Amino acid sequence: MSSLSNHTNNMHLTDQELLPIDIDEATNFLIERSKKLVDTFVKQRGHKEPPFPATELAKLNGIKTIEKADLGETSAILNKDPDGYTIKVNRRNSPVRQNFSCAHEIGHTFLHELELNHPLHTDQDEFRTGKQTKGSYRERLCDIAAAELLMPEDIFRKYLVNSGISVSSIEKLANTFMVSAQAIAIRIAKVSPKPCDAIIWKPLRKTRSCGFIGYYAQKLIYIRNPSPLLKAYDTDNPCTSYKSFENGNIKRRCLMESKGFGRGETRYVISLIFAEK
Repeated sequence: MSSLSNHTNNMHLTDQELLPIDIDEATNFLIERSKKLVDTFVKQRGHKEPPFPATELAKLNGIKTIEKADLGETSAILNKDPDGYTIKVNRRNSPVRQNFSCAHEIGHTFLHELELNHPLHTDQDEFRTGKQTKGSYRERLCDIAAAELLMPEDIFRKYLVNSGISVSSIEKLANTFMVSAQAIAIRIAKVSPKPCDAIIWKPLRKTRSCGFIGYYAQKLIYIRNPSPLLKAYDTDNPCTSYKSFENGNIKRRCLMESKGFGRGETRYVISLIFAEK
């Protein structure tokens, strides 16, 4: 977009003269910057096969140091020094979470680059997990950038089609792209040539008689046991069921493929939702 591609020409403008951009413009900018960085990485190493390690991508984006540290509950931190950026990732997190966190921080460098000349304008509430979260627009934008860096759309779609657009393909794709199963499910819902949605279900309580909660169309939904989700939760086998979902004023009957992931207290279920024609 011209308003973004020409942003380097606006360095002389005052804050009052800078033209703000909206979420869609910012999203497009971060996606394009992510694609360019991946293209540079692909040309450097000579092939397009995944994974696309965030640590290697970071080096090509002027990030001088990537450190592993005990950050408590924080996944990663981006520090800007006079001579570049430093990323710290939480060494207590799993390798795939560290990979995504590092890519997320690369997204923040893109956002800093953008906001030097175009303040991000938001005039609506953001509801990521059922409640308004401070700074969530920026975090969401950086998650979008991270997804494009680690799972480039064209390449990911090719692997998805070859693996099969199914919940059974999630684990294989997660290992291939070095990301979590949840990140894969969200990416499938975003770029799949076969329209689908993804829901990550968590057990409501430890008691088996209760049920599962998840989010669909930014709404909290609840399924009470007995449910096919319990079978998916208890075994490693995928299960198929049908459920009606509401999105705005539209109610539709959907095929729901579900599979359990994780172990113990971190066990959860992923469902891919396919609307019937």
